[in-house]
Amino acid sequence: MAFSLFGYSIGKNKTGQILSPKGERSKKRASEVIKKQYRREVSFQIADIRLARQLAQNPDQPSRRKLIEIFKYILEDLRLKGQIRDAVMKVTGEPWMIYDKNENPVDDLSDKMRKRWLAQTIKHIALCEFWGFQVLEYDFIDPKECNMGVVKLIPCEHISIERAWVLIDGEVNGSYIDYNGISNDLDLVEFYDTREDLGLLANIAYNTIWKYYSRSDWSRASEKFGMPLTSIEADTNNDDELDRLERQAANLGTDGYVVTQKGDTVNIVERKGQRMHDIYWDNVKLCNEENEIGINGQVGTSSEKSFVGAAEVQERKFEDITLARLNFVANEINDKLFPYLRAKGFPIPEGYKFDYPVLIAERKNKLAKSKAMENFDPAKPAADSGPEATESGKDDQDNKQADADKKKTKG
Repeated sequence: MAFSLFGYSIGKNKTGQILSPKGERSKKRASEVIKKQYRREVSFQIADIRLARQLAQNPDQPSRRKLIEIFKYILEDLRLKGQIRDAVMKVTGEPWMIYDKNENPVDDLSDKMRKRWLAQTIKHIALCEFWGFQVLEYDFIDPKECNMGVVKLIPCEHISIERAWVLIDGEVNGSYIDYNGISNDLDLVEFYDTREDLGLLANIAYNTIWKYYSRSDWSRASEKFGMPLTSIEADTNNDDELDRLERQAANLGTDGYVVTQKGDTVNIVERKGQRMHDIYWDNVKLCNEENEIGINGQVGTSSEKSFVGAAEVQERKFEDITLARLNFVANEINDKLFPYLRAKGFPIPEGYKFDYPVLIAERKNKLAKSKAMENFDPAKPAADSGPEATESGKDDQDNKQADADKKKTKG
């Protein structure tokens, strides 16, 4: 069985290879061929992360499906989502330009390219750091206006980035489209650092699930020790009487009760005068801080209490990380997106590149500092200047003259 995709006949079998090209171009898209799978609402454990990493790093048949499911599960955490949003917003909010071969800004082309589709592309490229990769499909392409009508993300669970496959049913051992060599025909563009990168969320998952543990245990402890218990001692063996006493205990409005026989001893242990919640709250805070440091390199500016000095240092670190992210975006656009756009007829001359003014300024600043360090000779004394240097030189001359007068006197 086969189906047509952009004029190619794709075999729906275990190999999924291209069978033979056809003359007429089909309008069917890769995103329309995949079969979306039902999402199961499950709770994951630490052991699931280890298993998911092993499956994703299998050298023979790598599968990231379980890992992607864990990513979606942990992104229910609003603190984590907010940190990723801050990181991406710093990238998408930075102004950019297109430069010619001499690194001069090309205003007309930059203005023509400054459209929603490219902003969406930049956002997805920034998310590669967290998901490991992003594969985008473009549609309604208008080269003259430098515009794309649709930018669609192929769901990560339907991509085998290691082999450049679109997985029809989301399984690496099922049907797939091998888009090696025909990605431009399918209007697919891959963005990634390395094909083996599992994404930062693979590390963040540990802390987030530990945080879920703490919240769950905290709730159970609050329910067990935070609500009053009712104890009734019954002086009867009659089942009807015992049922009546149990109904009374249940209707008192407490979350726990016990009905005992006369003479039975029941010890209800209550935790009083202790900050029981600190155990769980400290773990929650630790997990939040670990994730914040891993994502943006700082906790001082995102926590309620922070020292001014520490916050400033961490803010500078956040800026350095943002510059590295901007550099990654620029490289991905120049190396992967622009060649695709040129193939589609976009008027982007060879040698023109996408870049950020802040990156150019930073490179020039560091280059100037580097040259200054190369020219600096610590063995060479600095030139005398200013009143202090003049006074110092005058004192040296006076001392030399005094020594000469002493020698003459002795002679």
